[in-house]
Amino acid sequence: MPAPTTRGWQSVRRLRARSEEFSALWDTQDVAVRRADVKRFLHPVVGLLALDCEVLLNPEHDQRLVVCTARPGSQSYERLELLRVVGLQDLTRG
Repeated sequence: MPAPTTRGWQSVRRLRARSEEFSALWDTQDVAVRRADVKRFLHPVVGLLALDCEVLLNPEHDQRLVVCTARPGSQSYERLELLRVVGLQDLTRG
């Protein structure tokens, strides 16, 4: 389990505040880290993103929560920050 000050815990707190169902499921602790991996995504505006991904599963393995984050200070982190500013703007048209 990550430290309570990490970005993962911040995400859990936000999800719990927004979803009673998520909060109830989290309280049962019926989730576990199933797998961690680095996944690469090619975004049409900011380019290649290398993200650390974890897949959390419930005991029945019929529900998954995939959490992908960029390492702070990495090029992917900077590109995700740019996406927050760019948003849904279409920068591919001339």
